[in-house]
Amino acid sequence: MVLPFAFLLGLMVVVVHREMGGALPGECTFDNLSWSCGFLVVPWLLALLASRITVQSLVSGRSPTVPPRALLRLSALGTPLALHALFSFGAYNDCIDRLAPTSHTLRILLALLPLYLAELPRMAMATMAEGLLEASQEVREPRSVLRSLLPGWRDIRPVIRLRLGWPLLTLLPAALLGGCMDLLQLDRSTYVFVLVTSAGMTLGTIAFLLLAAMVLPFWFRIAFGVISTLPEPTGTILRKTATMLGFSPKRVFLLPTGMRSINAMMVGPLPVGRLLCLTDGLVSALDSSSLTGVLAHEVGHARMGHPGLLMLLAVVVPLMMLSPLRLLDVEEIDVTLQAVAILLIMLVLWFGLRTLARRFEHEADVSSVRALGAAPCSRALMTVSRLTVPQSRTLRGRLASLHPDEQERLLLMRRYEAEPAFREQFDRQTRRLRQVIAVVLLAAISVGAWFWQSDWPYERVLVRFHSGNYVGAKEALDSVGDRPERWRISLARVDEDLEAALALAPDGRDWAAAEAQLLPAAWQRGEQVLLAEGPAAARRWFALAVSVLPAPTPTEYAIYDFCKAAADGNGELMDRLASIIKRRGVPARLEAVFRDY
Repeated sequence: MVLPFAFLLGLMVVVVHREMGGALPGECTFDNLSWSCGFLVVPWLLALLASRITVQSLVSGRSPTVPPRALLRLSALGTPLALHALFSFGAYNDCIDRLAPTSHTLRILLALLPLYLAELPRMAMATMAEGLLEASQEVREPRSVLRSLLPGWRDIRPVIRLRLGWPLLTLLPAALLGGCMDLLQLDRSTYVFVLVTSAGMTLGTIAFLLLAAMVLPFWFRIAFGVISTLPEPTGTILRKTATMLGFSPKRVFLLPTGMRSINAMMVGPLPVGRLLCLTDGLVSALDSSSLTGVLAHEVGHARMGHPGLLMLLAVVVPLMMLSPLRLLDVEEIDVTLQAVAILLIMLVLWFGLRTLARRFEHEADVSSVRALGAAPCSRALMTVSRLTVPQSRTLRGRLASLHPDEQERLLLMRRYEAEPAFREQFDRQTRRLRQVIAVVLLAAISVGAWFWQSDWPYERVLVRFHSGNYVGAKEALDSVGDRPERWRISLARVDEDLEAALALAPDGRDWAAAEAQLLPAAWQRGEQVLLAEGPAAARRWFALAVSVLPAPTPTEYAIYDFCKAAADGNGELMDRLASIIKRRGVPARLEAVFRDY
């Protein structure tokens, strides 16, 4: 099961544009959005063209002028490029914010919509083109082929269904994240705590990942269309083996792939809902005894806690270590050095994860040996190795594969079964590895917790201020004493906004009271200051206003951003925002401000 490169790259483009912004409020117009949406059809048109050229080549018996594989590669790159054009030139971020001003779920789904519109048809067309290219490889001599003999949509449909599983699988965590954020909005204090504090963001992320991990197996069944019916008598034998190993026989499923994949997987990092999937290609290729070895290997991953350990090391430890990075004042480091450092860190993490994953494969093999002996799993490994191209035979495979060399695995299983001394040594290494993982986890939690408590006095100011407890925020701000360099700018800005908030809501201690006192007073005061003292002085009043308005209009956001740009000394941005405000219509009472732009 190959991860869809184009879809993942497109997803990355969407996330980067949503997180980095780039569209100004009110910037999106029907004209620039409509023509930039036209780019979304380019990827699947290229894939369609590749399919048509391949058919024409097979039917005519002549080599194509344009290589279809080159068109398929262009179509795969076309998806992220088309999305980049939509967000950059079409100002799609502004469109999303207008259509879904308050709903996180709707904003996430709208952000993903262009990706699915571009990629789902492209994946179907590309799969058909690849099937035709496979057929062309079987025709060794250049000769014409009857069109009726070429693979059709019915032949390719199982493969298309398999590939569409990944986009469908992505929908659940995306919608789940939006739903969780919308639920958090019901309690302002909790919502602010999760968004503005290191502890809240880390704990919230871990809680979300745990929830997603629990529902993932159930959604996996829907996304990939797995079935519970296994061919007999293989199904009965596998269920009996699962019962013997302490794994629910009702959790063993068949994954249809059109016989394109020879694989098995344990789905679900947590015991809740965890299921074991065997592909139809694997079930067809192996005998019942070999399949029991595969099943024992996969159950071994679960029994030895590998999914949970990987989740702790790949998710929890990095999350806990992100907070201390703020002490390094990363913003002052050269961008090139930042990129090099990030690349080096990612490489170190990858090779560490790769080493650990390979060790876990050996441990799962050993678990299979303990349960059934070395023969079933070894026979399965040798059969699969003959039928496929082992990852270890290519340089890319040796560097990227999370599985050890096949011969190394076979030797280890034989030695573990036959040599007591080796068995004792391996088990001792397994216990030591768990101890090291426990130490690493404890160290990461300790470092993260220390940073949380050291930054809490400053983060408490933000939590109270954004929760509407202006009196409490003032008390917390007065008690912080010397401010670290990394906090001086943000706390100075909060101090300025807090002074404005206390002027309008001097007894504000909760969000409901703050809203009542700031609506519509904050916006009215902002207009007065804008006319009398200029945009820089009006920024703090408009900042308060847009924070309490139920759904600020693009023009209101643009006026606030205009004043913020003035406070930051960004004249170019002021000109762009003024142009947008004038195009959308300047409020009559503010015409004097924008007359000269």
